[in-house]
Amino acid sequence: MARIIEILREEDGFASLGAIAERLETSVSTVRRDVDQLSRIGPVTRTHGGAVLSAAETLSFEPGSRIASEIEPEAKASIGRHAAAMIVPGSSVLFDSGTTTGEVARAALSRGIAFHAFTNDIAIAATLSVSDKIVVNLFHGRMRSGSSTVMGAETVADIHRICADLLFIGTHAGSLEGVSDTSTELAEIKRAFLSAARETILVADRTKFPKRSLCQFAALSELDRIVIDDRLDAELHAELAARHPGVELAPRVPS
Repeated sequence: MARIIEILREEDGFASLGAIAERLETSVSTVRRDVDQLSRIGPVTRTHGGAVLSAAETLSFEPGSRIASEIEPEAKASIGRHAAAMIVPGSSVLFDSGTTTGEVARAALSRGIAFHAFTNDIAIAATLSVSDKIVVNLFHGRMRSGSSTVMGAETVADIHRICADLLFIGTHAGSLEGVSDTSTELAEIKRAFLSAARETILVADRTKFPKRSLCQFAALSELDRIVIDDRLDAELHAELAARHPGVELAPRVPS
């Protein structure tokens, strides 16, 4: 189902069931079943003979963790490797919840260095905790339904007590104006993260741009660096780089 969302994004929001089936090398009946499931949970609207991304996909829909982890996995892995190289041994690092920040954590683990980690994501905490060199701190709060995210007033209060060296933060959507998420509560957590680190690094794959979601939590100028995969549209890259000198393209590892 994640690949169907990717294909629709690549095709400007619409594709026929036959075209999707051809891209996925599967049957039209299988695609029809998956499109029906996606239409039930929100991001896709079924049309006669095809599928279209709904407006809610940009503004407020967030896929469950399983689907999210299957969207742009290679791009997220390349971003993770590039960003994790910025961690200095012995530093304190904040990890925002998400699948791309999760890839940063995985890449940081593979470096075998010692640092202190703080996160509101139990999946990221579990990833890092296998190392005896990384001290992992998980913020308090309530679990967000369908995800590994810890959130709420307790989480925000915990984050405000920290002054970390580095923050890796994700976003639901990004544009030349700034980065945004799907609810005021998530935006509040991200603003707390931004106030809790000396250096802030946005990690986001190219499908997040150019989009806007419900609640902007930061202007581009509030971010120190922005790491995006190198398949970002060249014209959009030039526009972003003109607005923010800290834009970096994460190179893919040759297969």
